Formats: sequence, C-alpha cells, structure tokens
Amino acid sequence: MATVQLNRDAIVQAAIEILDTYGLNDMTMRRVATQLSVAPGALYWHISNKQELIHAIADDILSPVLGAEARTPKDPQELCETLEELLLAHRDGSELIASALAQPSSSLRADVEKLLATTLKGQGVGDTTAETAARGLLHLLLGAGMQLQMQQQFAETLGEGETEAAGDAVRGDVSAQVELLLRAVSGRH
Repeated sequence: MATVQLNRDAIVQAAIEILDTYGLNDMTMRRVATQLSVAPGALYWHISNKQELIHAIADDILSPVLGAEARTPKDPQELCETLEELLLAHRDGSELIASALAQPSSSLRADVEKLLATTLKGQGVGDTTAETAARGLLHLLLGAGMQLQMQQQFAETLGEGETEAAGDAVRGDVSAQVELLLRAVSGRH
C-alpha cells in the first residue's frame, strides 16, 4: 500500500472505501486506521470520533449540492432526484446521511432542508409550506433510500437476483411520490 499523507480528506476517502465495501456497521475508526496503515490514535488528530467521521462523510457525499462549488438544481423534482442519487451512491449511504442529520450539533439537516425549501419557494410556494414540505421530502428520500438499500443487501445475502429491477421499481415509486407531493404543495393537481 502506498504511503498516504494523513489528513482529514484522506481519512474520509478511506472511510468511504470501507463503507462501500463493508457497510456502515463495519466502518470503524480501527478499520479506517488499518486501511491507512496508521495507528488508530493518529486519526484522532484529524477526526475526534466516529460521529464526526460520519458527518464528514455526509458532507463529502452531499458536496455536489451543498459544497462551495455546488451546482444545485433549481427545479424541486430534479433536486430530489439528485439527492436520491447521492444517498444511493454508497452502500448504506442513506443510513449514514440520516445518522449525520440526526446529530444534535449538526447544521447539515438545516442546510438540506433550506436547500429544498429554497427550490420550492423559487416555484412560488409560501415560506411555511415550503419549509414543511422540505422536511417531508427529506424524510421520504431518507426512508425510501434506507429501505431500498436494505432490500438490496438482503437480496445479495440470500443470493437472490433481480435486485436492479426491484431497485428501479422502488426508485420509480419514490419519484412518483415526490412528484405527487410537489404537485400538492404547488397547488397543481
């Protein structure tokens, strides 16, 4: 293994590799340290605990829409599709993002909700309705993402095929649910 300059970004990237290979439950600080060929204590100079690591990974995953160079879709449906893609881009990604959003000290939840609400307001939806709808859309995307990823993992574990077709059906259903909510919120029936 090549020597890696130990910094926050290297730790996050190693953790994402572990996440993709083994899942969230097996993404431990010890395993990340082993991946980077360093003692576990070396990580704590850059990341203080697993919760901070989860938050840093969530920041990385959501950077296409929340980062400094984000290109955020202006259309709420397109934004929801982009968020869904980001949640599903990594094994247990939805669960990881949900965990990061649940951290009391995290501003990530507010940032994602504000992003969703802003796109809704851009479509003429009132402030209170947009904020409530943003929370509902986020819950829908997280819940559907976790369900889909769990179904895929169960199918893989049991050696069942057709996981891609089942995943496409769930994603199509989620897209229809998002569209329905957006129509209701905007007053289009």
